[in-house]
Amino acid sequence: MSLAEAPSPSPSSSSGSDDFAALLDAELELASGADSAFPGDPSSASLTTDDEGEEEDSEEEVEVEVPEQNGAKRRRVEEQCQDQGISIRPDKIATGPTKNIEVKVCPHPGYFGGLCFRCGKPQDEEDVSGVAFGYIHKGLRLGTSEIDRLRGADLKNLLRERKLVLILDLDHTLINSTKLQDISSAENELGIRTAALKDDPDRSIFTLDSMQMLTKLRPFVRKFLKEASNMFEMYIYTMGDKAYAIEIAKLLDPTNVYFPSKVISNSDCTQRHQKGLDVILGAESVAVILDDTEYVWQNHKENLILMERYHYFASSCRQFGFGVRSLSESMQDEREIDGALATVLDVLKRIHAIFFDTAAQTDLSSQDVRQVIKTVRKKVLKGCKLVFSRVFPNNARPQEQMMWKMAEHLGAVCSTDVDSTVTHVVAVDLGTEKARWAVGNKFLVHPCWIEAANFRWHRQLEEDFPVLPPKEKSRDKVNAVTGQKETSKDKEENAVAGEKETSNDGKKKMT
Repeated sequence: MSLAEAPSPSPSSSSGSDDFAALLDAELELASGADSAFPGDPSSASLTTDDEGEEEDSEEEVEVEVPEQNGAKRRRVEEQCQDQGISIRPDKIATGPTKNIEVKVCPHPGYFGGLCFRCGKPQDEEDVSGVAFGYIHKGLRLGTSEIDRLRGADLKNLLRERKLVLILDLDHTLINSTKLQDISSAENELGIRTAALKDDPDRSIFTLDSMQMLTKLRPFVRKFLKEASNMFEMYIYTMGDKAYAIEIAKLLDPTNVYFPSKVISNSDCTQRHQKGLDVILGAESVAVILDDTEYVWQNHKENLILMERYHYFASSCRQFGFGVRSLSESMQDEREIDGALATVLDVLKRIHAIFFDTAAQTDLSSQDVRQVIKTVRKKVLKGCKLVFSRVFPNNARPQEQMMWKMAEHLGAVCSTDVDSTVTHVVAVDLGTEKARWAVGNKFLVHPCWIEAANFRWHRQLEEDFPVLPPKEKSRDKVNAVTGQKETSKDKEENAVAGEKETSNDGKKKMT
């Protein structure tokens, strides 16, 4: 895309001012006229040839034409312009009869290295508005109007190429990392560090020597990126620091094809502990976000597809309070064929197809991917009517609980009372009146049934999410792989795995 697709030696490398000027001219097609062309070097904006200097002066000078005999009027114009900080060239004051006054002032669309990249004026305290785009080029700051203009131009290019924007989180979404000092004794005994040192082009575990870390790529990630790149312009957006983000980007994209100058880290965020689309040079109406953490996207939840967390290392399980053996300790992993990334790739394909194919008879620019995401999500549990039993605390309003809202977002109808139209009772205890009522008449499912549908974007088999007797609950906690109960298809292959973070079973007192 535009600015971010400039060739660079690394995902966040900075080029010289000549490269930056060429970047803007070639990639953004801004050199359509003299007024829109950027000088090759902001620092030499005023040190040009006579012809160039004449063109530059026209940006910040005042052309005044008043009768020569009217000296008082001329002085008033000079004084007024001086008060406004605008210079007047004497040779621009004509002696003709006209009284037209033409003022041309550079709007300062942005700054590069502290200088306006149009006129070369140094940035001062009054010019601190706008957004910094240091991940594209160090020292680049764009004003609101310029950002809007670039997003508009980029939107046209994307739609012409039948592409949308995809923002990808790193940790627990595409990868899982651990510090070397946090490797468990079981992982050491299994030789996990040795596996990371093997000279195998197909290996998925790597050592980051400079950071004393191990990183495990999520199964299917390489195929995911390759296929997603045909439908999306992709960004990496992590709350990790820049050095870490760059190292991971090199693992995921060693040839710098997917994320050239599109690696965003915590230093690029405009709000603390929050991610925002304000640092993305792409329109919100075409942006899809994949992230395992919802609260960091407070202003963009409609763009978000929540990912099932990837807990490969033991330290990751401990970090989220899961007292179970990790995938690495169990010598297991997600299956590529139907794991989280394969599942979400199918969802992305559906969203992409609906966005472009249903707009065949309408203007693509009026399409909004947020509405498409909402439409696809609501089909997951369409036709289901749910009643919850002892899932929420006694003093809580059911309508305000996460599980209730999740079910509604998936298209289900939720109720507090049972009747003949109810299709499912969601419970954690077989002993409740509603649970007993459901036995033999309705589907009786564990809350994980809703969570699995939310992550997998299709209705799950109810028989795979039974409400277990109390003595079997402890065993049930050990049988999930990053968030889903063991299904009939998984029982032989995934006997032991990590519990999902959002599962509340056995962790809170439910009623």
